[in-house]
Amino acid sequence: MTFGRGKAHMAALALAACLAWAAPPAALAAGPQLADGFSFAAGGDLLGPYQPLGHAPDAALQAVAKHFRDADLGYANMEGSIFDPAAFEGWPAAETGGGYPLAPAAVAEDLRGLGISIVSKANNHATDYGTEGLVATLESLGKAGIAQAGAGLDLAAARAPVYLATRHGTAALVSAASTFTPMSVAGQERRYGRYLDRGRPGISALHVRQVHLLPPREFGMLRTALAGIHVGSPEQSWSGELGTTVIGADTGPDLAFGGAVFRAAPARGLSWEMDPDDLHAVLDGIGQARRKAGFVLFTLHAHEVTPTAHAAGDDRPDPPADFETSLFHRAIDAGADAVVRSGPHELGGIEIYKGRPIFYGLGSLFFQFGGIRSYQVPGGDLVKFPDAWFQTIVPVTRYEHGRAREIRLYPVVTESSRSNTDGRPRPADEATGRAILERVIALSAPYGTRIAIVDGVGVIDLAAH
Repeated sequence: MTFGRGKAHMAALALAACLAWAAPPAALAAGPQLADGFSFAAGGDLLGPYQPLGHAPDAALQAVAKHFRDADLGYANMEGSIFDPAAFEGWPAAETGGGYPLAPAAVAEDLRGLGISIVSKANNHATDYGTEGLVATLESLGKAGIAQAGAGLDLAAARAPVYLATRHGTAALVSAASTFTPMSVAGQERRYGRYLDRGRPGISALHVRQVHLLPPREFGMLRTALAGIHVGSPEQSWSGELGTTVIGADTGPDLAFGGAVFRAAPARGLSWEMDPDDLHAVLDGIGQARRKAGFVLFTLHAHEVTPTAHAAGDDRPDPPADFETSLFHRAIDAGADAVVRSGPHELGGIEIYKGRPIFYGLGSLFFQFGGIRSYQVPGGDLVKFPDAWFQTIVPVTRYEHGRAREIRLYPVVTESSRSNTDGRPRPADEATGRAILERVIALSAPYGTRIAIVDGVGVIDLAAH
């Protein structure tokens, strides 16, 4: 069984793998080595650009790009698809991440020119144009010399680390997503007798589930009310078949109904649980990367949060779901040197765990909506864009003796206009830049992170943590 242009795509992806992995095997045999001076620049989501940047001078964009070009590794999360529509043989998918962001293949070359050398593709927009669109996007990235992790032709490829040779040593990226469309999950290669199922293109998914916590009395009332009702899995619901599970007194400590899980607890709350097989695969990938690379980055695309009541005027984002901090700590314990959470379109706090940074949200590096400050989600609500969605930072982490020594936070704004430069990042002016940095300071305070503002730049001295 094949899918559109399969052989050509596989050849292109093989070429991309060669581009992404340029270090000779002998270098790996000597063990991980990271020369002093290694630096890592991180950007948020790429929601744009949706057309080539052109050759017109853009000093503001180039000032932001300099942070990525000067670093050994320039990272961002690649939302949407990149391919030339006229040559595309697939179709838009019925199930999307909330729209169909699409850029021509030339944009991949523009991004590489800006200093973006590695991206994550595990996110909720990965298969907006089906698996064919994802494979075409991987081809475009590979041809432009941009390495990617988090997606591949099958599950093993999607989960595998990607390696990139830099002037200061080998870097690696492992990427996954907890927020994704069901159709985007990569399939595992299997053999059935003489028949080989090649698997399915897709992303590395970390399945999580919400667990609604209820006081015992409320939980008992809910169980009584639902007793005797037949339920099935969400995957089964499309078929119209009657579920085989009957809710009753002998269904265990949890109560599952309509895709929701309830559990008795001392107080009301919301918790999250990770699929143990997916978690093991993520940590195993980080361990593999640790044995081969001097620098290992782990990224997760996660929209999940802990709903929090905010006082009037408090526009801080809801904190990340509880599983995220646990996962990020375990990722560092497994060998990650830095962690980036993508997905939320606004800034999050910064945690320093065992001397290694965790960025809980970097907003969007590009955010192109033609000057419009709202978006109608297909089949959903009207989402209004606050000013915070157009503000971000570019953190640049510098390493010495194999450890992070300093992080410099450069405040950035994203242009919102009807001009052809809409959506592009620009250095923030002095007043806006201070406001952005003060916001990051406030969001990082719960983690005990100390950030100074020096000449308009946020500075984290890792020696002080």
